[in-house]
Amino acid sequence: MEQITIRPFQESDLVEAVVVTTRAYDTNPLGDAVYRGHPEKLRFQEASNRQILARAPGQVFIAEKDGKVIGMMRMTEWPQCQITLSFFQTLRIIVPALLSRNRGVVLRRMAARSVWTRHHPNKPHWHLGPIAVIPELQRRGIGSQLLEHFCRIVDQSGQAAYLETDKPENVCLYERFGFQVIEEGPVVGIPNWFMWRPPRPPATPKT
Repeated sequence: MEQITIRPFQESDLVEAVVVTTRAYDTNPLGDAVYRGHPEKLRFQEASNRQILARAPGQVFIAEKDGKVIGMMRMTEWPQCQITLSFFQTLRIIVPALLSRNRGVVLRRMAARSVWTRHHPNKPHWHLGPIAVIPELQRRGIGSQLLEHFCRIVDQSGQAAYLETDKPENVCLYERFGFQVIEEGPVVGIPNWFMWRPPRPPATPKT
């Protein structure tokens, strides 16, 4: 397992964190369905990720190795996470970057957010996402360490947790950390899994 440091996001991390997030999500099925081979997909995704990391509510944590950002995760406490998914938040973050270029991309992105909003639990929880690891270092335990960090914070708060994923292989990973599939359905034609982690008592420190 890679030895990493997990720490709070700083403004100086923004450029590296945007690159990591964009690269990690570049091949996700939902992104392919939304952008449909658009030649400026990468630029659009970078603009969206920059806005989310710099301006959207929530806490962001960085996974760092040898002084370099190699992973990140964002967690947002309810009801702020619903603000992030709201129609007006979508307009503020996405439309300025995309409307002049491709109306179809905007509409598909908004349709995806609409489905996420319908599935989103309307009760106290922490919402996980995005969580990303740079592609060449995936499957080395970095994502698991980020998830362990997330679960510690959530358990100390005494709350539940929620996430959505469009990758079936991720379902098993999240189940290892106590998440359960509560709903399943298409988002812009792509299967998505909506997962809930019930509240758990904080882990007892080892002596």
